[in-house]
Amino acid sequence: MHQTENVDPTENALNKLFASVELLSSKIDELNERVDFLNSFIGIERGEGEEKITAEPPGQLAGLSFNILGEILQPQDANDLRAYFIRVLGMFHRYIKSIVLFGSAKTKMEISKGSDIDVAFIVDDTDIRRFTLKELKDRLFIKMAEIAKDFSNKIHAQAYPLSEFWMSIIKPNPVILTLLRDGIAVYDTGFFLPIQMLYKSGNILPTKESIDNNIISAEELLAWADDTLSRKLTNDLFNSVVSAGQSLLMELGYLPPAPKEVPKNLREVAVNKEHLLSNEDVDKIEDVIVWFKKIDHGEITKVSGSEYSEKYQKTKEVVDKIIKVIEKLREAKGIPGPVIDEQILKDKNKEKEEKYVPRGGAA
Repeated sequence: MHQTENVDPTENALNKLFASVELLSSKIDELNERVDFLNSFIGIERGEGEEKITAEPPGQLAGLSFNILGEILQPQDANDLRAYFIRVLGMFHRYIKSIVLFGSAKTKMEISKGSDIDVAFIVDDTDIRRFTLKELKDRLFIKMAEIAKDFSNKIHAQAYPLSEFWMSIIKPNPVILTLLRDGIAVYDTGFFLPIQMLYKSGNILPTKESIDNNIISAEELLAWADDTLSRKLTNDLFNSVVSAGQSLLMELGYLPPAPKEVPKNLREVAVNKEHLLSNEDVDKIEDVIVWFKKIDHGEITKVSGSEYSEKYQKTKEVVDKIIKVIEKLREAKGIPGPVIDEQILKDKNKEKEEKYVPRGGAA
């Protein structure tokens, strides 16, 4: 017969209490460590008179002291950047291997009051398993950018996971090599500066693989540009003439036809019946539609810039004319005002520009 072991409720409660106290104690130690770390960083100039704080953090905390910020940046920018670094280091100091200033901010000869301040954080990801490298990099980028907003909209931060940074040195990546060549470490744990010295002394050389990868990137970008011209941009012209033609037919009270039927319906209604367009106008629409269909079906595989420019001009001429026709029809109905809200159009174009990200390309 199985005998159930007796458990003393008091002893069980004490064990849980001791475990909680131990956990709380470790958290307090962690907080004290962070406070001590933050207290070692002064160097923010804020306020005036007696309230003004002006001191520099101990030089041993960085490969180069934060003094360098005051030498290459405007005083306000240097103060904002110091405060930003303190916040980031306070949150992630055990993971931050180096903080590197690069771009136009690295020299007073190139920087102006309106210049962006480019900062690279090299972050130790060797013990992080919860995220993929891409997920980690995206999360770090978002977090660094969020923190930067609290201090200055001129700060542009980029986080490089240590594993990615190291692989970019083994198989030299142009972006990382630029960082090594021109970057100024304002905080370093003994990682960045030695590698920078190795690079500058000629001990980090491009490999065959890195050269081949760059050539592949060049080819991919060229193919992407060609594909954009032959497919994406021509498709935009096709959709433009089709949408304009359908809009005019709907304005006249007809249901929008299928794209291939637009020229036929326009000739019947807008040319022969209503006398709003000419046959030449519809010829332009038909020419763009037929041209795109040949591209889409693979009958045309290459589009030249001059050919695209010609089709674009035809598209613009006929779309502009249809807009004017619709405006006149609405005026006759007692509905004044432009067909297109220019501000809405500008906002949409701006949104498209912000979302534009080319495929491929060198990292």
